[in-house]
Amino acid sequence: MYDVLIIGCGVTGAACAYALSRYNLRVAVLEKHSDVAAEATKANSAIIHAGYDPAPGTLMAKLNVEGCNAAPALCKKLDVPFEKCGSLVLAFDEADLAHVRKLCDRGIANGVPGICVLSAEEVKAMEPEIADNVVGALWAPSAGIICPWEYALAMAEVAVRNGVELYRNTPVTGLEKTDGGYLVHTAKGDYSARYVLSAAGVYS
Repeated sequence: MYDVLIIGCGVTGAACAYALSRYNLRVAVLEKHSDVAAEATKANSAIIHAGYDPAPGTLMAKLNVEGCNAAPALCKKLDVPFEKCGSLVLAFDEADLAHVRKLCDRGIANGVPGICVLSAEEVKAMEPEIADNVVGALWAPSAGIICPWEYALAMAEVAVRNGVELYRNTPVTGLEKTDGGYLVHTAKGDYSARYVLSAAGVYS
């Protein structure tokens, strides 16, 4: 019996496997594809968001900011390229600018470092090729970009080196509660675990 079974090895499943691999636990990841990060992870925007979108006081707001702040050191440890380039949310009229100010207030409440609203002149000085009709922008200097596939792969590799078992081409077909935990049905047989962590993305 496994201590933890993780369903899905996108960036979330890989991160969970990476985090759990430092403990004395028997952990396995069940991935339906032949490789990790084969769906939403490889196709996302590749932005490490600063944390101005989530509603203040929510767990998402807290973890978004903490995750963004932790990303540079984690990427260095994993030898994954990370560029802390910051992000701009552009405004092209007064309605846009009002929304940008609202995002800035939310970011300040969430603890996003250095976030501010730039004037049109400041935006053009930063990005000379920007559209002429820009009236301002939200600047979040802590945001960055990353290769999501490399990020997930690096975490999965470290987890496997640390003893996590990765089963590819193993789609989960069902789940049953048992006295001691769960029985997970797959196309390649059943697995039992004390805990199951679903990181199956849109299939969760």
